[in-house]
Amino acid sequence: MARRTPEEILAQRDAWMARKAAREAGEDIPIIPPLKPGEEPPEVDTAAAEAAVETVESEEAVSEPAEREAAEEAAPAPEPQPAQPPSGGGAPKPPASGPRSPEEVLAQREAWMARKAAKAAGVEPPPALKPEPAAAPKPAAPPAAPAAPKPRAATPAPRKREEPKPDAVDPNITRRELLNYAWLASIGLFAAQTVGLSLWFAFPNFLQGQFGGEFPIGSASSVLPEVNARPIPFTDGKFWLINLDTEGPAGEPRTGVLAIFKVCTHLGCLYEWVDVTFRFECPCHGSKFALTGDYLAGPARRSLDRFVIKAKDAAGNIRTQTNENGDPLIVEPDDILVIDTGLIIQGTSDIIPA
Repeated sequence: MARRTPEEILAQRDAWMARKAAREAGEDIPIIPPLKPGEEPPEVDTAAAEAAVETVESEEAVSEPAEREAAEEAAPAPEPQPAQPPSGGGAPKPPASGPRSPEEVLAQREAWMARKAAKAAGVEPPPALKPEPAAAPKPAAPPAAPAAPKPRAATPAPRKREEPKPDAVDPNITRRELLNYAWLASIGLFAAQTVGLSLWFAFPNFLQGQFGGEFPIGSASSVLPEVNARPIPFTDGKFWLINLDTEGPAGEPRTGVLAIFKVCTHLGCLYEWVDVTFRFECPCHGSKFALTGDYLAGPARRSLDRFVIKAKDAAGNIRTQTNENGDPLIVEPDDILVIDTGLIIQGTSDIIPA
């Protein structure tokens, strides 16, 4: 708090004297606003102020002992404080009260004058304010204990290096060589499959009695039809069995046994034997063929195809078979006839005029 100048003190006293006189006269107490920062106080009569100060001091000298006794009686007993032995080892000394500041003296005087004016006016004076004890200095905080060091994390044990497992492949073979071997093996397997399939198609192995294989039909005396009679169909083998004794278109003899394929040489339809016309006729496009299988009329451009006939003896040996031209085969009554449906001889392209 800044110290006040003598002029500020005198101005405050004049204001107090004016309020006191107004109270005694029963007038309103003028309120003098406090000085603002930087504002100059009004001029004060120094002589009158000094006289007022002397009057106040004399009055205070008379009343101050009584007030002090009343204040001491009203004030609570101070709490006993633990005695702190001095550093020299002697008895502790009571704390010495220091001189009061001018502001504290003026505040106490104003309070006393206010109580006095209240007594003169017959009003109960306000209780005296107890001086606030000076705040004891706070003891210095003890120094903070140093923080405990954090425990260091345990260092993990080093992992054992796993040894590579031995591979089944020779370690001396590189990746490039292994890939080359794999490619070569794949190419060889593909080539073997291709050759095997080609041989299987080139040399089919058909079972006996299955189209494409051999059909044993029995002895010639029991299975052959009458000479130049209606042919006998064999549906499983897809052929007609014919017994001939006639002449061809050029007058050449046609004597023997024929096995004619039941498929038309035009577009592959199944033709039929017609007893009325005594010839083969195709219902699809009207091609016509003679009993010998020779072409007669229609869109077909060649005669009917024929299968190879094998005549075997009782021991199973082949005695004779159809030649490469597909001419009728002359057989004996005791021969066992076998029709090989895997061997086809194409019909001739000789066109017989209708």
